[in-house]
Amino acid sequence: MANETPPFVSGTPLQPHVLQGPLLGLAGRDAPLPARQRVARAALPAPPDVLVPALLFLTQDPEIEIRKLAKESLASMPIEVLGPVLAAMKEPALFDTAARALIRVPKAARAIALNAGCADDTLRWMASAADPDTVQAIGRNHVRALRYPAIIEAIYLNPLAPQSLVQDLFDLAVRAGVNLDHVPGFREAKAMLVGEEPADEEKGLSDAEFASAMLMAMGQGERAIHHAENTDGTATTERETGSLAALLSRMSVAQKIRIAMVGDAATRKLLIRDPKKMVAFAVLKSPRLTEGEITAFASNKALSEDILASIARNRQWTKDYATRKALVFIPKTPLSLSMQFLRTLSQKDMKDCSGSRDVNPTVARTAKRILTEANEKKG
Repeated sequence: MANETPPFVSGTPLQPHVLQGPLLGLAGRDAPLPARQRVARAALPAPPDVLVPALLFLTQDPEIEIRKLAKESLASMPIEVLGPVLAAMKEPALFDTAARALIRVPKAARAIALNAGCADDTLRWMASAADPDTVQAIGRNHVRALRYPAIIEAIYLNPLAPQSLVQDLFDLAVRAGVNLDHVPGFREAKAMLVGEEPADEEKGLSDAEFASAMLMAMGQGERAIHHAENTDGTATTERETGSLAALLSRMSVAQKIRIAMVGDAATRKLLIRDPKKMVAFAVLKSPRLTEGEITAFASNKALSEDILASIARNRQWTKDYATRKALVFIPKTPLSLSMQFLRTLSQKDMKDCSGSRDVNPTVARTAKRILTEANEKKG
C-alpha cells in the first residue's frame, strides 16, 4: 500500500495570513516587541478564534521569550475555550503548529488528533511524543494508520504507547499487507500470526506493568514506582514493583524487542544476552545504540557468535579502532574478519595479540608472523 505524500513538511512556518484584524499588526514579525509580548500573554481583548491563531503564530516568533509566553498562554486556556477553535481550524499547518505547542496538554492534543483536518504527518509526529490516551486515539484510527504506516512505526517507538495497541496495529498491518519489515519485531509478529513461527508462549506483562518497565528502562525508576500505585492509593515499593531484570524475565518476546528499541544502555546490556536471538538482534537495531556500547559488546566473550559476527560485519561500527581491536581479541569473531582487522592494529596491540592465550590461535600465530616479517624488513 503506497503512502500518501503529506500535504506539507512538518514544522513549516505559519504565514501571516493566519493573523486577523488588529492582531495582524500587533503579532506580525514587524510588530514592536512590547506589542508581541502583550499578544503572547493574551493580554489584549480578542475573541478565541482570532487570539488562538495569533498565539500559534507567536510560538514560532524569533524571540525565545515570545515563543515561551505564547505556549504558556495556549496551555492555560480552558479546553472549553480552546476546543471549539481547534475543531473549526482548516489549515494543516495550523494543526501542526498547535500539535507541537499543545502536545503536553492531553485534552487539547486529543482534540487535534481526532480532527480529520489534521495531516497524516502531523499525526505521525504526535504519535511519537504524545501521552498514552492521545496515542490510543491516534492508533484507533485504522484508516489513517494504513494510509500512512509511519504512524504505526511512531507509536511503536513511543515508550508511552501501550503494548496491546502496538500488537493490535501490527496485526492490522499484517492482515492489510502493509510492509513494516524495517521495524524490529514486525517480522516476528507477522511470522507468528501467519503460522510460520510458533506463537510466543510467554504471556508477558500487563500494559500497566509494561508501562512501569518502560519508565525503569528509561532511567525513571521513581516514576515507575509512582505509576505502579496500588488501587487504594498507597505507593508500592521498588521491591514490590520488581527490578527491571525481573520484569524483563517475565516479558514476552515482542515486549523485549520493543523495550530494546527504546530503553537505555543498561536495558540493552541485559537484553543483548537474551537467549532468544531475535531479542539480542533487536538491541543492535536500536536507534539509541552508541559506539561505546558496540565496543563493549564486541569485548563480551559471553555473547553469541551470531551477535559478534553481526557487529564484525557492520562497516560503520568497525570504523572504530576500539571495536576492531575488541573483535580481534574475541575468539568467536569469524576468522576471516579477525584476520582483516588484525592488520589494522597498532604494533603494540598486535604484539599483545601474538602473546595472548585468549585469542584464536590462528590469529595469534598470524600476528606473530606479521611482527617477525616487519622486524626482518627493518633489519
